[in-house]
Amino acid sequence: MRFIFLIVLSIVFIWNSAQGQISEGGFPVGITTLKSAEVPVIEMPAFNPGVNKSLAEQDISSENRLKPFKFAHTFEVNMSPANSGNWFINIEGHNIWKLKIRSAGAKSLNLIFDNFRLPQNARLFLYNEKENYYLGAFSSVNNKASGKFAVSPVAGDEITIQYEVPATLGTPDNFEIIRVNHDYVGILKSERRPLGITAGACNVDINCEIGDNWNELKNSVCRLIVDGREICSGTLINNTSEDEKPYIISAAHCYDEWDYAETTVYTFNYESPYCAPLDGDPSNSISGALMKAQFDSLDFALVELSLVPPPSFRPYYAGWDRSSNLPDSAVSIHHPQGDIKKIAFENDPVVHSNFNSKYTQNGFIKVPKWDDGVTEVGSSGGPLFNTDKNIIGTLTGGAAVCDNPVNDFYSRFDMQWDYKSDSSKQLKFWLDPVKSGVETVFGKLYNTDDDLCKAFTNLTDYDEHSNVVLKSSGEFSGYWGGTNGAGITEFVERFYIPGNETLDGVSIGVGKIDLQSGGEDSKITVNVYNGKKLPETLIYSKVVSINTFAEDAMNYIQFDEFFEPADTFFVGFGLTGIQPQDTFVIYQSLRKEADAVNQFYFKLNDEWNNFKASNEDNNAIVNVMELVACNYDDQINDTQVVEIPETVWIYPNPTYGNLTLASDQKIVPETISVYNTIGQEVGVNIINAGDYRVKINLKGKTPGVYFVRFNYSDTFVTRKFSFVPR
Repeated sequence: MRFIFLIVLSIVFIWNSAQGQISEGGFPVGITTLKSAEVPVIEMPAFNPGVNKSLAEQDISSENRLKPFKFAHTFEVNMSPANSGNWFINIEGHNIWKLKIRSAGAKSLNLIFDNFRLPQNARLFLYNEKENYYLGAFSSVNNKASGKFAVSPVAGDEITIQYEVPATLGTPDNFEIIRVNHDYVGILKSERRPLGITAGACNVDINCEIGDNWNELKNSVCRLIVDGREICSGTLINNTSEDEKPYIISAAHCYDEWDYAETTVYTFNYESPYCAPLDGDPSNSISGALMKAQFDSLDFALVELSLVPPPSFRPYYAGWDRSSNLPDSAVSIHHPQGDIKKIAFENDPVVHSNFNSKYTQNGFIKVPKWDDGVTEVGSSGGPLFNTDKNIIGTLTGGAAVCDNPVNDFYSRFDMQWDYKSDSSKQLKFWLDPVKSGVETVFGKLYNTDDDLCKAFTNLTDYDEHSNVVLKSSGEFSGYWGGTNGAGITEFVERFYIPGNETLDGVSIGVGKIDLQSGGEDSKITVNVYNGKKLPETLIYSKVVSINTFAEDAMNYIQFDEFFEPADTFFVGFGLTGIQPQDTFVIYQSLRKEADAVNQFYFKLNDEWNNFKASNEDNNAIVNVMELVACNYDDQINDTQVVEIPETVWIYPNPTYGNLTLASDQKIVPETISVYNTIGQEVGVNIINAGDYRVKINLKGKTPGVYFVRFNYSDTFVTRKFSFVPR
């Protein structure tokens, strides 16, 4: 089951992209040879973003103000392979359609598709070569009954669409671009947000100590990018059948049209790893949902996601209370200004109230004054929890801002339940499918055993991240967390997680990137070691291009193989491929207290050193890292996942047609399976089979990333490879 889970998890894999999106990975065919070919460019009309910002800021102190966050201007268009772009015929066995869209001054661009019906073996990419930012490949797997399809933003003010089909299909017309959204704010972490765009300073980061009691429930709250132009908040919610149906509850005013649910991107775990305003990684995203119920006068909407959030998203299904009882205190978790996840506390009773004359009278819960934190635009749809941690309302709007955190209004869950008898305007039909009649359903974590995942960090509320300078003889010599002139080549963080956990990936806080070389050849190697006092045995390694990282933000690196470390282990990176003129630094927190715990170890002259024992001031350091581990419960005694043997090889990788599997143990051909990155098994031909070496042929398969799985003694091993036909 662990194998299937990790294969399915790869549906959020992106090539050279920070954004999580359902795709199959890979790279556009013939991208180099086509650079000189004529690609039509469509320029969007000029507009004044200041007008949009001014409108968004109107009535900022109004008690009746709604709280969505608009970040983009929409151009309605009609572009398709039939009426735009150019076809390039029979290039490497494909017919390729390309179109470039440019909108001057955009921080990012995103597209909304309609009539999206890709045939088998067709692939669609969206990218900006200047920003080295790629999304895709999208394929027939992304087809939906509605024909709608939304993608995450691509950095920069231009976007290239490349559509590849087998030459035998001719030049089909399989989609239509109906909206181009121009981001005038800058919501991507690949470009640091302008001052004033992030949430107000009074907001409380979700991972501050004050929010520790909400650590499980926080994973139910997600950020919504609605139709590519507006940001709201929402909550994954439980139902009485407890069948993991992925319902998200939010505000009706976030969805101007019923079908906007289908063109919304839902992002989980977008947060700082600790109590500090450090930009999160938005890779845990799902595109598209179906609207189930919506009622304007009570301002709520319920949608069903296009897929169940995978275990690495750590999904938690929030509970609810449909009684009319009001708590003595309340909490809200949300994404103000579309920023990383925050939490707000009202320590006094809340009351029933009106919002304004356009809405159902007495249909709201009023928060008189926030004691810690606040809500802002972007918080719309966010949940209000009672003291039992159950949802009792969803945010509509109000006057609360940092300078005056008063009078926010939440639509009453108890009235959303069955105020209207129409199933499309009530929650009862969807959240009580077994007709139990209960007033309360508690939240639930459905993933267990191998699928139970959690984020781990050594950071505390008392840490403060920075680029920690390294000095030699009193002179600047680089950084303790990256490039330096002292000869340090590797940097790791010590973790202690007892049990049979397997590691899914690590998120690192990148503090500085300066690629004077252009960055094409600069890489780091992410390593995992077993060891007690110092790193000892290397158990995993992965090379990552530096130009795929975003500065001043968390960056998630997903591991490609399955392995189980010891209880004490070390995770970090080596500067094995970085160019001399380039700079790469991760954030660290320097701890100067006498009893400070050190978690940082470095390699100098091929020897590992404990930082605290290596500096005269006896300071300690913790790296800004967050590790995602699964099956972490130390009470679990199921079959352990074995480390990948060093005596298993696959070659050549990448392969151009044939792939050889070799091992020191006998390989049983019947156990060989090949999967694409969305978990589908792909049939292959075995063309040569020996006891210890088997050759398989990939002729006719779609170019991209695959996993091969086969037996190793009494267990299995899995390896990742790329198929790149000549």
